[in-house]
Amino acid sequence: MPFFPLKTADISRNAAKKACLSLAIFFASFILSQNVLANDLDNQRGSLQQVKKQITDTAGQLKKKQAAERSALQQLEHLNNQISTNNAALDSTATTVAVSRQKIKELKGKIVRFQTILARSQKSVKKRLKALYTSGEISSLRLAFSTETPLELAENMNFLSRISSHDKELLSSYRQRMAQLHQAQEDLESQIAQQQQTFQQQKDKKKQLAKNRNQRKQLISTIRRDTTSLSGLLAELEDRSARMTELIQTVEKKQALAYRPLMNSRSFLSGKGNMPWPSSGAVRSNFGTQKDKSFGSQIKSNGLVIAAVAGTRIKAIWPGRIAFSSPFKGYGNLIIIDHGNQYYSLYAQAAHLNLAVGTVVAQGDIITTSGFEGRDSYYLEIRHGGTPVDPRKWLAHRAR
Repeated sequence: MPFFPLKTADISRNAAKKACLSLAIFFASFILSQNVLANDLDNQRGSLQQVKKQITDTAGQLKKKQAAERSALQQLEHLNNQISTNNAALDSTATTVAVSRQKIKELKGKIVRFQTILARSQKSVKKRLKALYTSGEISSLRLAFSTETPLELAENMNFLSRISSHDKELLSSYRQRMAQLHQAQEDLESQIAQQQQTFQQQKDKKKQLAKNRNQRKQLISTIRRDTTSLSGLLAELEDRSARMTELIQTVEKKQALAYRPLMNSRSFLSGKGNMPWPSSGAVRSNFGTQKDKSFGSQIKSNGLVIAAVAGTRIKAIWPGRIAFSSPFKGYGNLIIIDHGNQYYSLYAQAAHLNLAVGTVVAQGDIITTSGFEGRDSYYLEIRHGGTPVDPRKWLAHRAR
């Protein structure tokens, strides 16, 4: 995360990141706004076009996600309808199975009753036949030879035959009825087996539909998270585009009216490693990646935070011209000095802005004092073009 030049307790990491991003965008716009950098200004405008293209691409992705969400919602509605239909079929099948089981129960009762009747009938016929053929009163022999004429004999034999046939028909009728009942029971049991199979298939389908519905819900949640992220990114890109456009226009206008770049006879590069410090305070935060004491995370600093009690004089490290002197969000009062050949020094958290844009300053001139909003430090940054460089490599060596 880029370094934010305020006290750690005063800000959040997100605020720090946005502040450094704002300064980077501003500084690029500032440099490219100068007449001597007309070609670079075209590059900056090209960068703005790239941001606008990102906006278009992100808007397209967002549109696709929204379409995917609508499709997933339609699929979810279809699944819900399928689940409702399947649940109704489950209830119907369960009812049918229950009715079939009740019929089987009734059939079994009838079978038991007919078995009882058949057993009684068989017992009765057996008893009667035994009485007819073994009884001392009417034995078949006596019945046959007690007749006086052949006609009477024939009539007696016919009577016995009718009794036997009636018993056979009665028993056959009972057995036939029993067979019908057993067949009906088998048919019902077969139906129940099929119904049970259908019921199980419907239960399996219900489970699969529920699984599909959960997957669709998870997909919708993921899509909505992506949509939220894309919406946030789109808003950020649109804000960045608007700010870049505004900064380019504002700085172009301001620099065209009030500022001419400095043609310095003393090369900034010639003073590397020997420039005086803007003040004598200790360095609280160095250039580069370091550990944030409050959050414990790695942060990136583009400059130095130098301790300075309120009212400490801050001096120019090299001759130049005031190129920017104005409040800047996240950096308090910001002063930028152009030293020529695209070298710049930046002083943030200045207590006041007394020098106007275009003012020429010498090395060691007091440009402001510390103490912005009661703070006990200020921020120093050196840039070549739009790239931050380590100030310690340019300033005179001293203990860290």
